[in-house]
Amino acid sequence: MTATEPTSTIPTAKGSTNALLRLERNNQSLLSLEEKLKSYVCEPKTRTLYDRMESLKQSLANLKNSNLEIIKALKDHSLVIDNAKGRIREQLENYKSLELKVLEYIGMAKLHC
Repeated sequence: MTATEPTSTIPTAKGSTNALLRLERNNQSLLSLEEKLKSYVCEPKTRTLYDRMESLKQSLANLKNSNLEIIKALKDHSLVIDNAKGRIREQLENYKSLELKVLEYIGMAKLHC
């Protein structure tokens, strides 16, 4: 065993742990967004708002399920962090985009109160 072997495996393990933490935090944030949509303030008053809310709920569920799949694969070591970086980055970008859409919807729903 050489002195470089442990250091070459540590960043991968640390990167995997960081990725898991980010995805788990992301899932908690998704749950928070779902709860915000359940607020009475967000009740749709028009058909357009209703359709938009249903679309947001579906998108949240899809993103949450996708996050859980990646988390499970990383924990089971069936997915290597180096191979998952692109998917993780995409998940985080999708979350940011979806968060903006939810906040925009909330603003629109409040206008119709």
